[in-house]
Amino acid sequence: MRVEIRPAFDEAVMEAEPRVRRAAAKMLQLLQTLDLQRLWRHPGLNFEKLHGMIEPASGEQLYSLRVSGAVRAIACLRKGPTVVLVSLHIQHDKAYRKQ
Repeated sequence: MRVEIRPAFDEAVMEAEPRVRRAAAKMLQLLQTLDLQRLWRHPGLNFEKLHGMIEPASGEQLYSLRVSGAVRAIACLRKGPTVVLVSLHIQHDKAYRKQ
């Protein structure tokens, strides 16, 4: 699978503490080894559609990915397949609030 990283995601990772940076790097490596079917079924990533949440810039549906127990990434899914990592949320509950 192809992975694109938006600046907001990259900046949040760089500002995060080392354990979060390591978890994000591990997630990125894992994403690159998966196909779309395995992404949907992967128990560790818990990839799920965020119903009613659309990225304002592109109008694309948003999804959540588990980075670690409390950390979530918000992403878009494009044909190809490509996962676009939009943002990183250190506090799990804040990831699900509408922007």
